[in-house]
Amino acid sequence: VTENLPKNEVREQARQYQLLADKNTPFPKPTAEKFTFIDLFAGIGGFRLALQRLGGTCLFSSEWDEQAKKTYAANFGEVPFGDITLEATKSYIPDSFDVLCAGFPCQAFSIAGRRGGFSDTRGTLFFEVAEIIRRKQPRAVFLENVKGLFSHDRGRTLATILNTLREDLGYFVPDPITLNAKDFGVPQNRERIFIVAFREKPACDAFTYPTPSGKRSIVADILEK
Repeated sequence: VTENLPKNEVREQARQYQLLADKNTPFPKPTAEKFTFIDLFAGIGGFRLALQRLGGTCLFSSEWDEQAKKTYAANFGEVPFGDITLEATKSYIPDSFDVLCAGFPCQAFSIAGRRGGFSDTRGTLFFEVAEIIRRKQPRAVFLENVKGLFSHDRGRTLATILNTLREDLGYFVPDPITLNAKDFGVPQNRERIFIVAFREKPACDAFTYPTPSGKRSIVADILEK
């Protein structure tokens, strides 16, 4: 019975996912699909909102926090699957998609936390992402984390992540950089490290990180009346 519980839970999530799939939502899937992606550690849907605006269609989402899942469902009409460490959850990931997005848990690497890194369970969730990449071989990978990842364990943690992507998985990975949301018109001082990886070298060679827009905004600019 214990072994069957996770499968039952995942099955119920799949049922909820389907029930909401056809509802009108504030942020519907694009009518003209340009690429597909999956949304891991999805939160309330920041990755998804950006990629949908570029013509991406989300084929799978996963999020642990129950309140975040409710907001995600209200935004996109889909209830994300739960525990991505379960094989039953992974079984719903499609075999083919273009981009894997993951804001994998950052508490283990943040200066605000205990900085346990890979010794912290949340830190090892990166390897869940790596395993999905190994199995599914997406064309591109898009990862986000706190800027403290640069300095954690004297850079060894980030080196391990990059080595996993480059050497173990065979992806082409430009050196990651830190970007701040306030430099792109968002009223928030939010610095984050971004890591991108490509299955093919020409795609990697053609990639450039965005440059700050120079646009500044304050909270009053975005509040709804």
